[in-house]
Amino acid sequence: MERDHLLFELIEKEHKRQLHGIELIASENFVSDQVMQAMGSWLTNKYAEGYIGRRYYGGCQYIDEVEGLAIERAKKLFNAEYVNVQPHSGAQANAAVMFAVLKPGDVIMGLNLSHGGHLTHGSPVNYSGLLYKAVA
Repeated sequence: MERDHLLFELIEKEHKRQLHGIELIASENFVSDQVMQAMGSWLTNKYAEGYIGRRYYGGCQYIDEVEGLAIERAKKLFNAEYVNVQPHSGAQANAAVMFAVLKPGDVIMGLNLSHGGHLTHGSPVNYSGLLYKAVA
């Protein structure tokens, strides 16, 4: 099997970034060696919500490059002008619960984004901040 040198180089850069810095966000816990073996990459430790160059968390420079590489390859593979390679996330799980049990205007409580909260906890740029009254 041929190795993808560009992708491997980006993964190694992300590994070094993680070893020499710390992101204080719960979704970026270091996984156990067993989980790392199953997932197969240092990228599994990185949480990167948002789009390339416009992420909501720090330390995404190599993730941006990996995503850009995936986009270019998918565009070529599918002969497409535009593609989105981002997976679904916990944000959709939050939306499913909120839409199921809340009505527009209901009060929700969560941490402010600047204090470790998530966009779906009432941020004004998210549906949760637009549809519901968020308090911290």
